[in-house]
Amino acid sequence: MNKPKKYRDFIDCMVDVCKNGQGQIGSERALSGLWNQNATEENAKEDIDWNDQYQMNLLLQKLSQAERKVIALMLEQSFRGGVFETLKYLEEFEIEPFIEGYEGSPYNDFIGRVAKEPWDWPEQ
Repeated sequence: MNKPKKYRDFIDCMVDVCKNGQGQIGSERALSGLWNQNATEENAKEDIDWNDQYQMNLLLQKLSQAERKVIALMLEQSFRGGVFETLKYLEEFEIEPFIEGYEGSPYNDFIGRVAKEPWDWPEQ
């Protein structure tokens, strides 16, 4: 099977965003124990959106570091799940070049590339 370069680039971009980009922001915040440094008790009283952020701060501050690690892992897995689902629907709706992957489905290729020990792309 010969896939276009943009297929591999897209999958690798999604892997990178999971491991180094947006997919790590929630995890890093959970580990730090502070969801949003700008969410204070004062602005939480004025705006429901700030209240949500402030409540997250309060929750994280109550947790132990071990509990924060669990939350961080949940957030990472949730983000990866979103990428997985996106790839699944690109295939289901027959959006080129995501109709099939090297390992069956594009989401299988993503799983293989995002793993701790990622597999290499097949030779073209």
